[in-house]
Amino acid sequence: MPDHDSKSHAASSDHESRDRESPSADPQPSETLGPQQHELLGAIMQTAVDAIIVINRRGQISHLNPATAVMFGYDSEELIGQNVSLLMDQPDRDQHDGYLQHYQDTRQAKIIGVGREVTGRRHDGTLFPVHLAVSEIKTGSETYYAGIVRDISDLKQAQLELAESNRLLEQRVRERTEQLRQIEAQLARAERLAMLGEISGGIAHEVRNPLNAVRTSIYYLLNATQPTAQKQAEHLQRIDRQVTKIDKVIRTLTSIAKGPQPNSAACDLIELLDDVIDSITVPASISLEKRLDQPELIADVDANQMAIVFRNLLQNAIEAMPDGGQLVIETSAHPKHRMRLIDTGMGITAEDLLKITEPLFSTKSDGMGLGLSICMALLQKNNVDANITSEPGQGTCFELTFLNQGDDGR
Repeated sequence: MPDHDSKSHAASSDHESRDRESPSADPQPSETLGPQQHELLGAIMQTAVDAIIVINRRGQISHLNPATAVMFGYDSEELIGQNVSLLMDQPDRDQHDGYLQHYQDTRQAKIIGVGREVTGRRHDGTLFPVHLAVSEIKTGSETYYAGIVRDISDLKQAQLELAESNRLLEQRVRERTEQLRQIEAQLARAERLAMLGEISGGIAHEVRNPLNAVRTSIYYLLNATQPTAQKQAEHLQRIDRQVTKIDKVIRTLTSIAKGPQPNSAACDLIELLDDVIDSITVPASISLEKRLDQPELIADVDANQMAIVFRNLLQNAIEAMPDGGQLVIETSAHPKHRMRLIDTGMGITAEDLLKITEPLFSTKSDGMGLGLSICMALLQKNNVDANITSEPGQGTCFELTFLNQGDDGR
């Protein structure tokens, strides 16, 4: 091996005269290397950033480079001849010689030719993480072991900082996720409150107007000096009509609140629709046409709830044609059971069509805006899809698709 710094040479000479076993003769690569190669190896030893330590078979340090002294906090001459375990922490410090002897006896390498992370010990006793790579060197009859030691303190610190950053990041993500969840809950609550406000406002409007009419009639009946029997009857009838309106609002809201579950059974939708048609008044100015692809259309639904839906849809279609028109009812059984109610009424604008099923929205001046909302809720409960298409001035089509088909479904 090339000579290292002068201190290392001086330390080697001093140790030969000390009262302890001196290290074996140094490897002499210079016997086979030319001057330039010898100088190159010497320069590598002098300038290497990592510590380079050469030990003999007994574990004694025979060569080291300046980086070793700097890394471990020793003078070079202090280390020459010392057992390399001086630079180790427990338990490696006490077991090192055993490791070395075991390898020489069995040739089973645990670190030689492998490399691993170990703990180094400086002169002042401080410990630090290092990566150690050891290789075996044979020169004639002598065997040496060269270790390259890299201080990985900065790497370990960076890993710790990265782990801490990841921990903090994960914590922030959890916190932000929880904040988002809370914000979503607050928004949902705000939306519910806003909806409640809208509904309350609509209800107040629907109830206040009849109440005002009732109050006016009661005031007249209480304060009129000589009301005629006809006037009394008119005001009493007026009170009765307004109370009926209020009762209708309450019953409608109650049906929404209860949201009864359907009592489904096989039902002939065509027969049910005929019964509903018989119960309402279709003006003579409106022609009613049925286009049925078969005499029956069976589906598993709640007949009472579907009757409410049919009655509401038929009434809406009739009211959309105040000057008369045509109401067509179409049915088809394949591939799914479908029913279409098509009118030639005023139609609905695209903007209103987006809101037509919202509670309290109505295109009619005297409508409560709850009928279609109830219909949509009942259809959903009965597993019926609904699709509304409309063109202003052309009419509206309300298509129902019954997903729970009866025995005739194919």
